[in-house]
Amino acid sequence: TVVIVSGTQSLFGKMITDPIETVSMVGNDVAVAIGLLTMITATIGINIVANFVSPAFDFSNCSPQKISFRTGGMIAAVGSVLLTPWNLFQSPELIHYTLDVLGAFIGPLFGILLADFYLIKRSRVFVDDLFDATPQGRYWYRGGFNPKAIAALLPSVIIGLIISFVPSLHEVASFSWFIGAALGGGCYRYLARHEREASAAQPFAGGVAMQKE
Repeated sequence: TVVIVSGTQSLFGKMITDPIETVSMVGNDVAVAIGLLTMITATIGINIVANFVSPAFDFSNCSPQKISFRTGGMIAAVGSVLLTPWNLFQSPELIHYTLDVLGAFIGPLFGILLADFYLIKRSRVFVDDLFDATPQGRYWYRGGFNPKAIAALLPSVIIGLIISFVPSLHEVASFSWFIGAALGGGCYRYLARHEREASAAQPFAGGVAMQKE
């Protein structure tokens, strides 16, 4: 991509970053057809991997007994149309708010996951308990939910949303993901500090340690 975009400067006298515009200026019908077919194929392939497979699994994991991967994929496909993303990209200000709000939610989740795995669990994974959906399982927590993780998530998301929507804080709104990750991880590390002590005292049997080589 870098080579092609850089080449448009010397070939056409200006730098063209839009691949469709670049192909349209080639001047050969066969080359234009091949270029457009390549971009269509690449776009479909990327969107299937990045925007279809992941949400399909996410919806399926919400209720595996009722939602299959195919059903989850249909929910994601229909939802993507109902959200009308083309309207988001028509407004730079709206897409900016959308990305900031998304970062405010995803950042704290990422921080909590890292803090739980590396700081609380000390990179230990108990494989058998991953598949134990009973109250006796190590990862059952309380009713299948980790209340300390939720308690760390809520204030982190609220602070991220405040940063995103308060006009005087717009300069740091682009960093909502990083701020949320730090807040979520820090809050969870504090709330779950006793679990770290208990985890250190437990015998490590039947688990897998993720250690650096």
